[in-house]
Amino acid sequence: MPEHSRPTLGVWGPGPDDKSGVAAYITTSLTHLAHRFRPQRLAGPSAGADRFDQVLYHLGNNELHHGAFRALAERPGPILLHEYNNLNYYYESWGALPAAEQAAVLSTLGTALGTTFSTRGALERYFREHPEVDRFSVDAGIERLAIEAATVVLVHSPHVAAYLGDRYPAADIRHLPFPVSPLIPNGPSVRTRYGIPAGAYLYGTFGFLGAYKRIPTVLAAWQCWADRPADAMLLLAGEARDGLVVPDDPSIVHTGYLPTADFRSLLLAADCGIQLRGPWLGESSGPASALIAHHRPVILSDIPGMHPHPADDGQLLVPTGPDETSALISAMRSQYQRPRTAPHFDPRFSWTSWTEEITAALTARAPQ
Repeated sequence: MPEHSRPTLGVWGPGPDDKSGVAAYITTSLTHLAHRFRPQRLAGPSAGADRFDQVLYHLGNNELHHGAFRALAERPGPILLHEYNNLNYYYESWGALPAAEQAAVLSTLGTALGTTFSTRGALERYFREHPEVDRFSVDAGIERLAIEAATVVLVHSPHVAAYLGDRYPAADIRHLPFPVSPLIPNGPSVRTRYGIPAGAYLYGTFGFLGAYKRIPTVLAAWQCWADRPADAMLLLAGEARDGLVVPDDPSIVHTGYLPTADFRSLLLAADCGIQLRGPWLGESSGPASALIAHHRPVILSDIPGMHPHPADDGQLLVPTGPDETSALISAMRSQYQRPRTAPHFDPRFSWTSWTEEITAALTARAPQ
């Protein structure tokens, strides 16, 4: 189709310079969308959604997505829920929300928690008085505010699609496989740059290193692994969050925030990924998807939304709860004993497949 005859497409989400996995996702997606549309990337809340033929809103769980949420309120359209439980977005963006939306958030949380909240102050007081309640992972159904404004709802997990389909039977909810670009092996050189011996067996955890990724558990398991092989190393590839302190241990490499090229090279250079979650907020894991797409051994939390799709015997699950540390040690031991294999890419994760499926969603009619 000639470029001038392609429909215009407004794409809302984090900006290109934001430290965000969704920002990188959008950057890559624009090249593929340009084969079918004339896409324009937008981050601000007042960009005029009605001037585009089609729209797409990337919704995530922080204030970087405020423009997308506001544009959705202005014009209904397809949404891609990178997490379905977006409570933290509402907490962070509270002062910029319309009064009616603030009231809807308070009402939704009040119903879920068996009480009522008239103000944000009352909500904060509740959380102070109930420290056992994780304010970020209350499954209150807060996604309803976005889903009711959407024409199509896209999620990256088939389990989340089924769960939300049961919760919102009138909504058009679709599974969109997480897209992954084939990675080019660059193992020896990228390992050298980060002080990792070429022959080491490398376990890697990728992305922002927050408590919700169970990094304290990963470190505890690593240091408690009594028969850990001498050539085993642990890579923490990402920026530390939540006050994380990395032990001074020669078997642990912490890179800090990485350029995209190095991040991708290290993903492929790892012998086994460790991508845990808890609490899980319905989010997609880009690093886990990239590891699975390249048939790399990986250890994941045994949470339905984190279960690999498609699955193979190189993917091990560890339970949440009191046995998590011992189960993780056992899984790391099992992966070490597995013969090393070369990565190869599964085309079901390709951006070509993604483009076909999202084009169908973008041109879908709203449910009648």
